Formats: sequence, structure tokens, C-alpha cells
Amino acid sequence: MTTSGGAFFDQFIEDYFAECDEHLAAARRVLLALESAPAGAATGPQIHELLRSLHTLKGLSGMVGDTCAERTAHALEDAVRGAQGNEGFAADAAMLDALFAGIDAIERCVAAHRAGEPPPDVDALVASLARIAPSGASPIVRDPLGSRDDSDAEPEIVFHFEFVPTATLTARGVGVDAVRTRLRALGTLLDAKPRVVAGGVAFDFWVAVRAGAAPDPAWAEDGIRWTAAPAIAPTAGDGPREPAPTDRSGPPSAPPVSAASMVRVDLTRLDDVMRLVADLVVSRSRLDDTLRNAARTDPSAMLDVLAETNAAMERQLRQLREGVMRIRLVPVGEVFERLRFAARDAIRESGKQVRLVFHGHSTEIDKVVVDRMLEPLLHLVRNAVSHGIEAPAERTARGKPVEGTLTLGATASGDRIRIVVEDDGAGIDVARVARRATERGLLGADETLTDEHLLDVLCSPGFSTRDEADRTSGRGVGMDVVRSAVRALSGELALESVAGRGTRFTIDLPLTLMILDALLIEVGGQQMAVPQPSLREILQVETASIVTFENNDVVRYRDGVLPIVGLARLFGFPERVSASCYLLVVGTDAAPMGLRVDRLLGLREIVVHPVVDPLVAMPGVGGATDLGNGRVSLILDSAAILRLAEEERDARAAERAAAELARVSTRHATRSR
Repeated sequence: MTTSGGAFFDQFIEDYFAECDEHLAAARRVLLALESAPAGAATGPQIHELLRSLHTLKGLSGMVGDTCAERTAHALEDAVRGAQGNEGFAADAAMLDALFAGIDAIERCVAAHRAGEPPPDVDALVASLARIAPSGASPIVRDPLGSRDDSDAEPEIVFHFEFVPTATLTARGVGVDAVRTRLRALGTLLDAKPRVVAGGVAFDFWVAVRAGAAPDPAWAEDGIRWTAAPAIAPTAGDGPREPAPTDRSGPPSAPPVSAASMVRVDLTRLDDVMRLVADLVVSRSRLDDTLRNAARTDPSAMLDVLAETNAAMERQLRQLREGVMRIRLVPVGEVFERLRFAARDAIRESGKQVRLVFHGHSTEIDKVVVDRMLEPLLHLVRNAVSHGIEAPAERTARGKPVEGTLTLGATASGDRIRIVVEDDGAGIDVARVARRATERGLLGADETLTDEHLLDVLCSPGFSTRDEADRTSGRGVGMDVVRSAVRALSGELALESVAGRGTRFTIDLPLTLMILDALLIEVGGQQMAVPQPSLREILQVETASIVTFENNDVVRYRDGVLPIVGLARLFGFPERVSASCYLLVVGTDAAPMGLRVDRLLGLREIVVHPVVDPLVAMPGVGGATDLGNGRVSLILDSAAILRLAEEERDARAAERAAAELARVSTRHATRSR
């Protein structure tokens, strides 16, 4: 067997970051459970899971030379072992705080290692954890020259295994699960990944094995191949460890990616995608044969075959698209678990008693959407603790339970997902918000703040009802950033608040941002696309039935009227005069609106590309797509168009009011003369 050091490390460093994220999340889950459990009520499996995560973090960090994370994880592991006794796990609030601080420190160490920045100083933290550790433990201490004491470290070898399933091996009972079982018996399974190869799928495994242990040579007869990195045996005084010279005979390294862009994929989903790819290969071969025989085939018969093949490939591509989208989906619970930890700090800082309730952990959403929604949700959670839920004494005076409730939920419906952040606090003080809005010029002195405009005021840049900042929620930043982030994902933010009963923020988002069904339309001679999920209904109306009321076009709709936005007028295109037009009904049940277009060109699957050129980007445009005929079509953002229309109506109303005021003033001046 050939030995490879550099090839493994090039590939492993990216897996290291992903593994750290998972083990840090697992450690936090256990610590939160321990904090809420009665003293001594920790279970053996909980402590085992915590120690396993810390031990793995220590080992992985040592392999890649992240000594900062390695030292901290080692100190944490010893501290946890020191708190174990015959009567269970004994840890007071101060110790739990130290353990939480240690997990935070590991995360900072890993982030610094990922960014190539100097590691944070963890000497004081390691020393404090050492005081908790049992007397016989010897935490890692590193001096400025890089020497250390690793008296309990064990040398390890990391093996890379490659397995390519075949029908013959499967008949002998040698499959992926059997290989995985063998490897787990050999050592610690660090990672496993499928890889597409000619004729099928190969599987890569990385296993950490104690020095002296080795794979059984007979495994080679079962289609298993392996290479080994050099033993990683710490010795006193050695400097930073470098990988051995690279042997590129192993599998090709993947391009570097950040941990945030990595997704764990269920193997069955990859199997589905591979099956669809195989179907497409067959269809492509059939198409090739048809074209080869075109010269000696009846044209009408050939057209039938081409049409049939095209329909089959269209169906297969749609299924492939859905399969790839499922690969990108991750449970929204990943965000909820991180919010649980963030909420802990906010609750402790505020001194309030808050119970966290989560619903819809398993609801799946695009990984990109999940990552970009973390910060907005983090602010909403902190805001609910700081501004929403009352202090215990205040809740008691109002006849409420001392403990407030903060609920996060997620539900999926079609191509959309809804995330709710709700508290049972005091609700929003509309009068106070109105006073502050008037002081800042956001509301006229004689204007009343309606429920419809409450969210607009709260999301104004720099708006806050607090005079002083606190560490939990800050002051003057937040809600405008939240709504901007939601809108950047083609989503919408809604607010409901009842005085004395609580506040609910609702975020409506698309499941994915990559590929979607869209309706192609024509406006003023320009072709555009409207995402199908945003459409509620399509109407064809006679132009004569459209009524103009105070410069606003409306049409009779169900039991009321439907406001109309002319897209041609909105974008400055030439308006087409015709006897009829189409209205695309968008918005909500409570506030629907019709987008007036000239023609409907049909449904099409489109690939969404963001518009980053500032000369092209404009309000109301959510992206662009290539239709395959050399033409680029802009994708309309219906939510942004509704906001533009509302701003336009407000501007026209202000102009009418100003004109009326000028007319009255002129009349009054004339009478005075």
C-alpha cells in the first residue's frame, strides 16, 4: 500500500471544520440539558456524548495542528471527568458557565484557524478549567515556543479507505454497511462520503486508528483499498506538525469549501439522483440514435420519436431537479439548536425566566436559506427576551405565570416555508412607538399609527424605543436588517401584536433559491418571468371594466375590489392599448393586488441568477434567467413590486394633499384681498 500524507490533509482540513461544527452543537445540546436538569440528574449517555464530542474535538484539532482548540478541548474533557462521581455528574452554575465558555473558546479557535488568523488567548480559561479537573489530570500547556506536555495523548494513524460496490461483492454480502461496520470496529470513523466514478459510485472513509493497529490484508480481496497518513505522535518540544510529502496517487482533492457550505447527504437521496442520471443517459443515447438514422427515416416518424424523447427528458430533468433540491435541503432544526444556545445568554443577561418551545425541527429548507436566516432569527429571539417578555415581578402583577414562553416554529407548504417567532410578553406599546416615530419625523403630528404601518416604523433604519443600549439586543439596529435579510431571500416579514398578550413575527420564505417554475409574461414589449409560487390567480379582464379612483386603478373582484398595478407604467415601458389585459393576482388574502401585463407566454422552469451589476439591479427585480434561446429575462419580485406600488400611492396621495393645501391657501388669500 502507498502512504499518503499531504493528499489526506488537503482533503481532511475542510472536513475538520464541518466535524467541529457538529461536535460543538452536540456539546452545547448536552450542556443545555444539564443546566436545566436537577443537580445530579445527568444521565450516563449524556455525559458519554459530551465526553465523546470533546475527545473527538481534541483529537481532530491535534491532527490539523489547531493547538488552541486542542488545548481547550483537552481541558474541558478533564473538567467534565473531574465532575463525575459515584453519585453522578456534580456541576454547579459556575462550573457550567466555565464549560459553556470553553465551548465558545473552541469555536473561536476553529474560526481563527479557518481564517488563517492568530488564535485567541485561552491561557486563563485553560487554567480555570484545570482547577476543576481531577488532581491526576494533566492539561495540555503550551509555551511560546510551541512545546507542550501531552502525557496522556495517544499516537494515531489516519487511514483513507476506498470501496467500490459491485454486483459480485454484493452477492457475497460485502456492501457499504458491511464495510462501515468493519471500519468502526477498527477505529474511529471520522467521515464518509460517496463519490461518482465511471460506472457507479465509490465510497471514501477516513478512520483514526491507534498506532500498532492496521486493516486486515484480506480486506483487499473484498474491493477495499486504503492508504495511511503518518502516525501523529506528539513529543515534547516538537514544533508545529507538517504533513508528509504529498503523494498524489490517491483520489483527487475536492476544491476548498467552508464548513458552512457543506451538507450531510442521506445516501438514499444520492441513489435517487444517480438513478435519474442513468435514465438521462439512456434518453441521450436514444436521441443520438434517432439523429443518426434521420437520413433514412420517414420525417414524420422521426418527429414523433423526437417529441417522445423530448417529453421523457423533460420529465427526467424535472425529477433530477427535485432530487438535487432534496440534497440541498437540511432540517431547520439546525438553526433552532443554535438559537437555543444564543437565547440562553440573552435570558441570563436579562434576569428573566423564559421557557423555549420549538416546533417543526424536521422541516427542511435550502442550506443557503438556513445559513442566511441565522442572524435575522438571532435578533428576533434576543429582541423577544429583551423587549417582549416582562420581568417576573411584572408578569406576576399582570396575573401571568412567572415564566414567559418563547416559541419558534417552522412549517412547509408547497414551495414555501413559514417560520414563526412568538412570545407571550407585553406586546408592542403602539403609543410609545408612535411618539418616537413622531419625534423622528416618521409620523406626522396628526397621524395615527395603524397596524399596517407599525412594522414599517419598527423596521426604519436606526429606530428604537430604548434610550440606552443593552448587551442583549443593542439599540438602533436590528429590525431593518432583519427585514432586509428576509427580502433578500425573496421572503416577507409580518407582525402581529396584542397589548398584554404577546407578539408574533412571521417569516415567509421560498424553500430554495436555485430553480423554480415561472410564468413568462410580456410587458411593454419586454419579456419577464414571475415565480409561480407568488401567483394566487390569473384573471383576464376587459379594459373597460377597470375603474380609476383617485388615480388608482381598481376592478371588481369577488366581494370587493382589486387594486391594479400597471407594470408598464411602473417600469417606464410603453403602455399597450387593447380591449383586454391579464391581471396576475399576488399578495395575501387580506391585501391582494393585481399586476397588469399584456400577454402570457407560458410556464417555464428557470434557473435563478442574482443580479449583482448595480447598473442592472433595480427595485422590483429579483434576479435574471437564461431562457436557452440567447435571451436574458428579468425575474420579477412580486413582494418588492407591491412595496413600490404602495410607495407610489403614498407619493401620489402626498402630491394630492399638497395640491389641495395650495388650492385652499390660494382661495383664502384671494378672499382676503
